[in-house]
Amino acid sequence: MYSRLKPLSEASLTNIALVATDMDGTLTQGGKFSATLLQALEDLAAAQIKVLIVTGRSGGWMSGISHLMPVVGAIAENGGLFYPSGKEEPVSLTAIPDLKAHRQSLAATFEFLKTIFPQIAESADNRFRVTDWTFDIGALSPDELQILSNICQQMGWGFTYSTVQCHIKPQGQDKAIGLLQVLQAYLPEISPQQVVTVGDSPNDQSLFDQGHFPVSVGVANVMKYAQQLEHQPTYITHAVEGEGFCELCNYILHRKAT
Repeated sequence: MYSRLKPLSEASLTNIALVATDMDGTLTQGGKFSATLLQALEDLAAAQIKVLIVTGRSGGWMSGISHLMPVVGAIAENGGLFYPSGKEEPVSLTAIPDLKAHRQSLAATFEFLKTIFPQIAESADNRFRVTDWTFDIGALSPDELQILSNICQQMGWGFTYSTVQCHIKPQGQDKAIGLLQVLQAYLPEISPQQVVTVGDSPNDQSLFDQGHFPVSVGVANVMKYAQQLEHQPTYITHAVEGEGFCELCNYILHRKAT
């Protein structure tokens, strides 16, 4: 399984127009944005390479970050919402006819899951969400996460998880589908072949699907989940977390300059 992950040094990355990247554990280092990261984002912008954040974090979080970071926008809630940079209102990527009923149904599903796993706790940012419902991943084991996924599927929901949270979400809502929608509607000049997708955990695996995006990169901490991923990244960095992302940025800029 691990042998499929090629080192970043084997990637060409000469035709990249957009870096579509996860946030937690991919842009962050120890849970924080670093000065090195911000400089790397500025360097990509100066080279006319766009950056789009594609995260499981809530719409409430990404409304602010899409304005404050040097990016073209942010997709929140694993493909549920898009926040174009400089725009006040988000774009809905998942159709929800009755938001109140949707939130009530998500809440009821979470309460049912709690009867089986009483230790799970609603995430603090859940109140800022629109399309999905989150609870902290805590000490849940891979087997327990699989049981949770199976239950959600049986109840008509999708399920995924990252390094920090578990997500109950509409079926068919994922990062790749959201990214493809945004490319078509807002960045039509960029093809999937000109995109490098970046991530570190199971909720990024749709971004690693070569059927959608031929070139993907996992920062080194993705190795923790390598055997749990249906789709693995094409390449892997040497460094972990935000340092791995900066390694990728430097590599892209170097390849572009040569």
